[in-house]
Amino acid sequence: MTTSETRYALLARLAWELRATRTTSQLVVPAHGEPTLWVMGTDRRDAVLATQCQNRWLLLWRGTEMDADRLPAVAQAIAAAVGA
Repeated sequence: MTTSETRYALLARLAWELRATRTTSQLVVPAHGEPTLWVMGTDRRDAVLATQCQNRWLLLWRGTEMDADRLPAVAQAIAAAVGA
């Protein structure tokens, strides 16, 4: 799997986990660029980015690094912060 495919898969899995918390998100896959997951709050939307750091994947949201191996916990933390 390429880096872009892995990034897409992680963000899609996070979007699915967010759905379980009743948090709205949009996965955007531009024709030229990398996928980005947008999380909708009541008064704003924030991007979630996936990046590889050494041998692990991180999710970046509102200036916070979160371990991509813990998607359910990441979804719960994001949902709590956006008030879902």
